[in-house]
Amino acid sequence: MRHLVILITAILLSTASYAQIMKPVHWSWQAQKVKEGEYKLVFTALIDKPWHTYGINIPDGGPVRTSFTYDKNADVQTVGKMTEAGPKMKDAMDDVFQIKLRYFEEKAVFEQTVKAKKGTKVTGTLEFMACDDKSCLAPERKKFEITIP
Repeated sequence: MRHLVILITAILLSTASYAQIMKPVHWSWQAQKVKEGEYKLVFTALIDKPWHTYGINIPDGGPVRTSFTYDKNADVQTVGKMTEAGPKMKDAMDDVFQIKLRYFEEKAVFEQTVKAKKGTKVTGTLEFMACDDKSCLAPERKKFEITIP
């Protein structure tokens, strides 16, 4: 009987290890004051090797682009367009999608300037997709909340 319990436990543990969900992109966000009433919303993605994630301006027919949707807030107004940068930002022809794509390895930083009438919270959802050179994970959505003092 004891051997049976040990065998069942071993099978369950090995099955659980195969069922782990891969999460190779780790997000953080914050507000940085630019000047009185103006802030930069900074979204940072740290990306595990060998994975990468995509930029905000991806042509149709390719992977899911990184995108940010803000919930309505009368006290906050976006200024200009979102920017993207990273130490290993690449623009290259993708073999799978057969189009030129911008992608990020190791780290990606997305910034949006906003004007705030008063202290508030900026909430919303970001969507992104992670791929390596062999496969892609399903697109993922994350809710965010950033406090503007």
